[in-house]
Amino acid sequence: MRHEEFRGWLCHVKALKESTASSRVSNCMNVEKYEGDLDGLFKQDQLDALLGKLSYSKEDQRQNHPAQHAIPIGGDIYNGTATLRTAIRLYKEFLDTGSLQTLPEIAIPRQPRQHMKARGWPEWELPAPDTILQMATMITPYIRFLHPDIVGAVVEDNEKNRTSWRKKLINRGINPDFYLWERSSCTFPGIRRHTGSKEIAFFRKQIEQDNFAVKDAFSLDDNSFPKHIWSFIFRGKVFQNVGPAGYSLAHLADHKDYKNRRNEEFDFVGEAPSKLYGLYSSASNTAYMPTNLLKLTDFNSETRLLLLNKAQDLYGGICNILPPSLRVKQQTHGWNISNFDWADPVDTAASLDSFFEFRFNIIDSF
Repeated sequence: MRHEEFRGWLCHVKALKESTASSRVSNCMNVEKYEGDLDGLFKQDQLDALLGKLSYSKEDQRQNHPAQHAIPIGGDIYNGTATLRTAIRLYKEFLDTGSLQTLPEIAIPRQPRQHMKARGWPEWELPAPDTILQMATMITPYIRFLHPDIVGAVVEDNEKNRTSWRKKLINRGINPDFYLWERSSCTFPGIRRHTGSKEIAFFRKQIEQDNFAVKDAFSLDDNSFPKHIWSFIFRGKVFQNVGPAGYSLAHLADHKDYKNRRNEEFDFVGEAPSKLYGLYSSASNTAYMPTNLLKLTDFNSETRLLLLNKAQDLYGGICNILPPSLRVKQQTHGWNISNFDWADPVDTAASLDSFFEFRFNIIDSF
């Protein structure tokens, strides 16, 4: 979504107050969070399907019908949906008009040519490498990895079921190497995270289920399946949308195709699978960390490599955290994992039998 251009268009073309324009931008961002990229949806159908889902009549309100869209509304559904629909209609109009091309000339004050100077974004100071390294040393004591014994148990159970599960994947036209490479710790082979607006709509049952084919997977997920093993370990039952307070599950290596960073983080020693969907629910590829620290580990390459090297150190002797043709790149300049303090791997000594039974039944159902 083109936030700032849209805000400027609302102020200068539609003559809205700054506060009102900001509210409409915020409305659109909220819709985008739950319904998918607005620019992508505009390319598909001019936002017509989305506007259809944002229709909610007084009769719907009287009959207490649920909204057709997925955006949470705290309060009156009729008024809340109408507000969102107004914002999306404005964004559609903005895209229809060609955005900044329609801004009036008074939007940019004119100055005599001899006084005009080329202007650009400011160049703010970025944290130096030593500063990033220091920040990483403060983060690592709060990162929670699974105990190697747990990962080892998953690998052994995978090897026990390897032949039958690979055959099941092949029979469905799915390359088993995407999930079950040798000594993989994937906990739910054949299940991956949904990607793109169409898959999200299919997962939420917002489009006809018979008219959509899921590619390279038995089923799609919204980020619950990687958390089931953690929930069984600590709570003895399936994950139910609430995890440890203040912590969020993080994937160490990318599992989706979009903006995958494998070339920056791995060395290739052979031909790797074209997709790494098995990393999505891999027991060796997830860790819980404080939610307020996720951005650093998401977007700083050195910190991401640090966590991958820690996972390799913890689990490399019992599984292949990546397909055998890939290796995690090594680090220098003080980034050796031995230079950091780490929390002990979590292990409550709980039996995994109930988890293995649960996942076997899930995979067997496909």
